[in-house]
Amino acid sequence: MQKIFWLVVFEAIGIANSAHAGAWVQEKGASEFIYSTSFQSGSSGFDANGNPSLNIDFQKWETAVFGEYGFAKNWSVVGRLAYQDVSIAENGFIDQRAGFGASKLAIKRNLAKRKNLVFSMQGEVSIPGGAENGLDLRLGEGNIEWEVRALAGFSWEVAEKPGFFDVQLARKFRAKRIPDEWMVDITAGVRPSNQLMVMGQMFALQSDTANFAGTRKLSSLKLQGSLVWFFNRRKGVQVFVSKTIDGRNIVADTAIGIGWWSRF
Repeated sequence: MQKIFWLVVFEAIGIANSAHAGAWVQEKGASEFIYSTSFQSGSSGFDANGNPSLNIDFQKWETAVFGEYGFAKNWSVVGRLAYQDVSIAENGFIDQRAGFGASKLAIKRNLAKRKNLVFSMQGEVSIPGGAENGLDLRLGEGNIEWEVRALAGFSWEVAEKPGFFDVQLARKFRAKRIPDEWMVDITAGVRPSNQLMVMGQMFALQSDTANFAGTRKLSSLKLQGSLVWFFNRRKGVQVFVSKTIDGRNIVADTAIGIGWWSRF
């Protein structure tokens, strides 16, 4: 059970590349952070029918810091700040910005915990920056947006190999006439040794129907794989790769990155 505890402790930041923590809430006074650098690129995109027919030149460098702090029993505050250098070219039009992307601030509450099961709720506010703030917005455009997220986690151990499974369902409320969105995030991880953890993740997004001129219905399905090497119980380094494999009106991007994990 001690192995499962430490796996779950770090699982909470293992989903940090999607800007969200796992279902487990930090203990009061405890905190953890992940610092990451990633590069995304894509030369094609999925059109409104889901065909990879769009000719796009997309590149993004991002350096981000994610943190979670347990400020009370069963309560934690979650945040993410990212600096980006983004460029996208399509049909002769080039859009490029460098600056902060949308900043995230959330409050998470543990609702129930039964043996290896945990259920939580999270409310988040997204504050726009000067770079990428939304998949369907021009760089630098954006508004304050809100999100409500339900999280469920399950930890297990088989043959002394601890693992976990995390499922999240979220509803994002977009500003003005931009369609609201549903999101489903699924993460599975196993720790084959004391030093190594392997994770697989799926991120799905589906927007509502676009009812106003200038807006589009979006969908996206992204897969991510990660390896994490632990130096000790408080420090680790992560390498990851992700790819958007399906969608509507979305860039078919591939990303690689590295992250440094810390717990206090």
